[in-house]
Amino acid sequence: MVHFDLRKGTFRSLKSASTFTSTTKSDPKSGKWRFRESIGRYGILVIAGGSILSPLMLGLLAILWAGKGPGSGEDASSSWRNIVLRGWVTEAVTLCSLVIQVCTSAQALICTSLAAATILETTGVPLSQVAEFSTMRGANDGPWRLVYLILKSSVWKFLTLQPLLMLILFIGTMATQFASTILVTDLDVAPITGYANHTQLNLSVSDGISLAQPSESQWILKPTDYASFGEIPSGISVQPTSHGFSDTGNVKRIFLPLGHDNRTQIHHYNGRAYGINSRVACAAPVLSGVFQTFDPGAKPLPFVLTMIGNISYEATFRNAGLDMPPLCADGKCLPSQFNCTMPTAGIPGRLGTYMCAPDLSNVIDADNFTFFSDGRSSPITPHSMVFLVTRNNGSFDDWSFVKNVSKIPDNPNRDDEWARWTLGDNINLDASLCFSEFLWDMSNVDLSTPHDTVEPTVPYDPKLQTADTTAVRTLLGVNPQAPTPSDRQLLTVNSISNTTTDSRLLHYFDGALTSGIYGIPDLPSGTTINGDGASYGVSSINPFLDYAIVFQDTLNATNRPALAIQATFTIMAMEMHYANLAMLDVPEDVSITMAVPATVPVRWTGFALVVGIVCANTISIVAITAVFLLRTRFSKQGHFWHTISQLISESTVDILQASPESRDDHVEKEILKNDPMVVIARCNRTGRVQVLRKDDVENGRT
Repeated sequence: MVHFDLRKGTFRSLKSASTFTSTTKSDPKSGKWRFRESIGRYGILVIAGGSILSPLMLGLLAILWAGKGPGSGEDASSSWRNIVLRGWVTEAVTLCSLVIQVCTSAQALICTSLAAATILETTGVPLSQVAEFSTMRGANDGPWRLVYLILKSSVWKFLTLQPLLMLILFIGTMATQFASTILVTDLDVAPITGYANHTQLNLSVSDGISLAQPSESQWILKPTDYASFGEIPSGISVQPTSHGFSDTGNVKRIFLPLGHDNRTQIHHYNGRAYGINSRVACAAPVLSGVFQTFDPGAKPLPFVLTMIGNISYEATFRNAGLDMPPLCADGKCLPSQFNCTMPTAGIPGRLGTYMCAPDLSNVIDADNFTFFSDGRSSPITPHSMVFLVTRNNGSFDDWSFVKNVSKIPDNPNRDDEWARWTLGDNINLDASLCFSEFLWDMSNVDLSTPHDTVEPTVPYDPKLQTADTTAVRTLLGVNPQAPTPSDRQLLTVNSISNTTTDSRLLHYFDGALTSGIYGIPDLPSGTTINGDGASYGVSSINPFLDYAIVFQDTLNATNRPALAIQATFTIMAMEMHYANLAMLDVPEDVSITMAVPATVPVRWTGFALVVGIVCANTISIVAITAVFLLRTRFSKQGHFWHTISQLISESTVDILQASPESRDDHVEKEILKNDPMVVIARCNRTGRVQVLRKDDVENGRT
């Protein structure tokens, strides 16, 4: 038991002793201590320095978070790329977080002293806590103890300014200890553009390599490569003119000379590469001839439907507002005879669609015949590949009116680039005459992309027996939504130079593509290509599903046969290019920049949370400091003698005299019987700054 009555006289005599008279009485600045004296040099350094360093660290983190830019870091600063590519991101985050933690912890210690002083001189504290509050002004172990004392006194005190600020400071200080963990949650592995690698690739063939034409139709081979490519668009609208002429313009597509395993991670390529120039133009044809049926023989069909006749190019071009191409006045440079089998619609609501190559026998002997045609300057050339695209909604029952032979009616209606005949009771037959130009070349190119590319596929659903060509058509630019080049996974063509169309390999590609399109190595006398899996009939070629569905889906989505042909033949050219890479044996210098996996910020959630914590913490620190400067007069942060001296008063002398060896809890048990609110203030009778009852100060009884 503590005995408060021991040696009272000795302690009471101190109030009149000159040695306890406040020395500040003679200090002219005692009414309002200077900023440096009240907070101290160390306190100023911690508060000001921390308030600068913490936002600075946030700024560095913000640069790290935003430094990648919209792409994959190819345009980022060299310092950002060095940090990321060397794998220092986690270390940088940890270091910045550590600086923030140290600053915040040091500021919390100073602000705890300031808050304790403010509470002591303004709102007051219970007498049982005055010793701890007073010593906190000189030294403390952080805000947690001060918050605990306030909470122990009354939870409602947190509704007042200074306790509320301390609560915010306490929570913020605790939260910053987890700043590194919070920030790391924003990090993930992502592809980042690495450094350029100067290497060699096989890009051409030596004279010892034999280049033989394909021995089988390209149509029946499954496409294995839907690779991203660089594209130089034509700038021409494919929408038909008022005369019904539709032209894609010359579109150049450049393929990377790399296999699938490498090319999806290419972010920059500089060197030579192969490209295909493609142009397709269509117009409503002027035809003469007959529909004819034949016995299907062993085929499980009622009959074989054909359309046989001639194309009048002069009338077709005149109606389309075009001039005859050079060298075509005699009609021998373009095929005019056709003998096309025709499909019927196998599914109600669907169209039977075929693409027919007219008979080439009348042009084979022409002196100007070649296996390639250059459409870069003209939509129709003497060497254009010609196709009749037909579609109709008639079933076998609808077409039964033909009865062996029926004349193709004259003067069909024109719907843009389509000629339309209304036949029998319910049949609408559309036909469009299309001219295709495809020419391989090789150029020095500079290609780039800001991200890894994703190569599309054509997924097949065996239950529904359908395939989804949306992704492939998006890549080829024949999706009606007209996506951006980035959505299409295209490579950006930064530069192109030294283009050539004259080499042994390029001529081989030209001939191989022509043979692949016509379906057989030898020039055909007439070829019909099934353009839709829902068509019933007999065709020379039944393409692999990818070709047929891409063709039909493009035609259905755009109603432009030129786009359907261009998309289908581009797939064929792409497949041919990548299938022949293995035979190239002459190396050339190239520069390749690959994406490398690196740990980088990919989200802003954790960063935003840390910014919020630091901002709230900084605001509370500034507010606590401001309130301390405005509302206190008798406290010096970090100094000890005044914290002890100010405890000596009539209210505390008994406690001090009786507790030199007592525990705090023992003292508090005795004091709690009478635990008035006290403040630090100047006593009017003695002139000393000391502990006074708050009600006495408020009533002027000091």
